[in-house]
Amino acid sequence: MAGTVIFLGAGATKACDGPLTNEILPNILKGKYQPVSPVVAGSVDRINLLENFLTQQFHVTANSPIEHYPALPLLMSLIDVALDRRQPLNTEWDLQRVSELREAIEVGIFDHLEERLFKAPTNNHWKLIQKIYEAPNEPVVISTNYDLIIDTAMMSVSETRFPEGKLPNYHCQIRTPFYREQNYFGTLLKLHGSLNWLSCRACHRLEIGASESRRYLKVLARLVGPSLEASYTAGINPCPTCGTKLRPFLIAPTHLKNYRNPHVAQVWYEAERVLRDATRVIFIGYSLPDDDLEVIYLLKRSMAHLQPHEITVVDYDEEGHPALQNTVGRRYRSLFGDGIDWHPEGLDAWL
Repeated sequence: MAGTVIFLGAGATKACDGPLTNEILPNILKGKYQPVSPVVAGSVDRINLLENFLTQQFHVTANSPIEHYPALPLLMSLIDVALDRRQPLNTEWDLQRVSELREAIEVGIFDHLEERLFKAPTNNHWKLIQKIYEAPNEPVVISTNYDLIIDTAMMSVSETRFPEGKLPNYHCQIRTPFYREQNYFGTLLKLHGSLNWLSCRACHRLEIGASESRRYLKVLARLVGPSLEASYTAGINPCPTCGTKLRPFLIAPTHLKNYRNPHVAQVWYEAERVLRDATRVIFIGYSLPDDDLEVIYLLKRSMAHLQPHEITVVDYDEEGHPALQNTVGRRYRSLFGDGIDWHPEGLDAWL
């Protein structure tokens, strides 16, 4: 039995000073005009392309208020529809330029998260794992987030229980030597990819790649030891199998998410299995957004055996409204019924 399963959404990252989805586009554009880390500074050409598109097609600039920006899922969905139908958006944005724009947004998301989460605190995630999974129990976590906050927390907790420490089991075929040679601590299923994954679009090889997340690298170096640098696959390196350039493995927030990659399929299969075996599921910062149709379908298929009181929802409502007076709470009630274990005080206060 999986026992208790933790399910993390964007609100869990927000609790560690990460951005919400609607903040990403404005922050990418503003980054061009602010002193930033080298991670973002190297992406000026891509940011220019995105800025030109948003200015021409959606009438916003870096100085526009956040509410004037198009929703990121809507923007990426429009781009994906054009690419899927092989149609230009207009005379200025032909298929080739739209394809370049799609990659620019994807890399922009990666760069912005890396820069924003460079020093992200992981204390509340560490406490979460320690409180919910007392030894000898090991964590079972499903996450819709790309960041490495939960990865770092699980690795840190493992060091308190095993002298050598352990990495989480991602349940996909990562080929990087130091990962394959490790024993694992807990299960971490990242439904939309991860900042520390690099994928080959040609042969589907998956590697653990370099990340700027300081805390993650610090813990990882302690676990892996001197072999880390030799076996790390940096983002500029070609695929060891076929020579194709490796790219960050992130499933962008779009209504047309592509889950056909074999690694993603493996992660989703395992997520369905652990949810079916769960005796309790704790949702933290996950709002059941409309563009996450596949995730909601996964939850509905896999959690029918649980009673509402066995489903805990931790969200943040400044006024502390009960579930039926909160938009997110009403969504959970509609999906799982009356009597869910609703906590509007946020992650830190709940802990």
